[in-house]
Amino acid sequence: MFDTGYSAYQNTAVEGKAAGADVQQLVLMLFDGFLEELERTVGHINGRRFERKANSVEKMLRILGGLEASLDLDKGGELAANMARLYDHCGQQVLQASLRNTIEPLDNVRTVMTNLQQGWKGIGSQA
Repeated sequence: MFDTGYSAYQNTAVEGKAAGADVQQLVLMLFDGFLEELERTVGHINGRRFERKANSVEKMLRILGGLEASLDLDKGGELAANMARLYDHCGQQVLQASLRNTIEPLDNVRTVMTNLQQGWKGIGSQA
């Protein structure tokens, strides 16, 4: 019961933030959400809560899909193509972690996504 109420509160809070956010802030919100879900996934794998792990993995893959869909491959050129490859690599690693119920592939994903997040934060501070 508490979990459902908290989830509703969290969704409302996220929707409120997103409504007033610019593109850079929205991308940062996606990175934040991804990294939070990654930590939940690690906990679910370690705790052998496989149904919850599956839900977290699904959320992470949807976030990666959203990040990839936000890329403008025509205007972004090589940078956008490289980002797409990084997102695809992260998705493959998330799937491997899920299939094998092991957290090791997530270590690389955490590093990649944290570096990308920091890059986006740097863009925002320069604007």
